[in-house]
Amino acid sequence: MVGRFEPHGGYKKDFAVHAGPAQAVWDRAAFADEIRGDVNRILGVALAEETGGRPASGAWSYWFENDDLSVRLVVADPDGGGPLDRAPAYVVPVSRSADVETWQLAERLYDGLDALGSEGPRVFRTGV
Repeated sequence: MVGRFEPHGGYKKDFAVHAGPAQAVWDRAAFADEIRGDVNRILGVALAEETGGRPASGAWSYWFENDDLSVRLVVADPDGGGPLDRAPAYVVPVSRSADVETWQLAERLYDGLDALGSEGPRVFRTGV
């Protein structure tokens, strides 16, 4: 099956899904909790906080890994500027399975977040 995220030219490519809040005014900590829960449900994982919570850099960082996949979620304060700068979250799913490609995980994540519509984060772009 060919999908929107399939790598071109036969090389392996990692994908980062960038997302921002659906609301103009938002609570950063609440958004971090919300998108963490969304990613957990969509990918069937249980992301844990890295380094015991929010590091000095001001970002929330979560991680999950097992024999089949690894997932990293980072939620940082937005930089301002254009629409992509207002996308404070990025998720990097990586498949370690022989049965599922990384592009398939990225596609599932993108579609799952996008399907949340106004009830969830806005998905802005993918790519590394």
